[in-house]
Amino acid sequence: MAITLGGGGGSASQINEVVSLQDTADIVTLADGRVYLKGGIYETDLTVYPNADSTFYYASESFSVSSQDTAPYDITWDGTYFWVLGGTNKTVYKYNASGTYQNVSFSVNSQDSSSTGITWDGTYFWVAGNTTNSVYKYNASGTYQNVSFSVASQDASPQGITWDGSHLWVTGDNSDTVYKYNTSGTYQNVSFSSQSNYAQGIVWNGSHFWTVDRISDAAFKYTAAGVYTGTSFALNGQEVNSMGITWDGSHLWVVGYTADTVFKYEPRIGVASDTSFGAQNYVRVA
Repeated sequence: MAITLGGGGGSASQINEVVSLQDTADIVTLADGRVYLKGGIYETDLTVYPNADSTFYYASESFSVSSQDTAPYDITWDGTYFWVLGGTNKTVYKYNASGTYQNVSFSVNSQDSSSTGITWDGTYFWVAGNTTNSVYKYNASGTYQNVSFSVASQDASPQGITWDGSHLWVTGDNSDTVYKYNTSGTYQNVSFSSQSNYAQGIVWNGSHFWTVDRISDAAFKYTAAGVYTGTSFALNGQEVNSMGITWDGSHLWVVGYTADTVFKYEPRIGVASDTSFGAQNYVRVA
């Protein structure tokens, strides 16, 4: 649907709808109060338009983990520090918010020689093991708690794991599906399909799930019920083997297996510029 300014056109369009407008201003406000953001112009202060859908873009910030491990698989945030799971040494490494290694680490090799996912639940770390198809529990110091559970009945190739405040969610590479478990390891008979054929990392940001795909190098957004929102963003401008993802409260961070680097992504509202229909496209933000 397209509407034209200056021609008396009207629309009952909804927030986030993309329309075509005969205008060049960055922000267009109609007489009825509808506000449109020009294609190619992005708003990063999301409090301005809280109901508009956001995507993410590379914030030109990153930090390397190659001095600790050359095959990082996943990353989690504990509220103060990042923890990166390294596949070469089967070890988890601690970094501050600026990406400086804190000379603190713990091994997960005794539980699984191919651990692929890690998450923090506020008290404990949970690590997904691809060889044993199990999830293992560690305390804040990295000591194994002799607690684990199998996910093999759902998928024999677990990858990423996240905590939503009450349950654990594990991505399965074989089925390209995300599965829900309680902390006792009981499958909750709840799952949702991934948008990719190589489901890797997953994170819950308080309102939505985000997953990453190491082949398409993209991140995908889902509702709390696991419904794909249609929102995604590319990661291949920074990495060609995106593996893990975490949320620090305001930004997404993605760890790259090839570059051995963690990349920061900021939220933004907007759409790409498109004048193919003779007018500039705009997205309604309010």
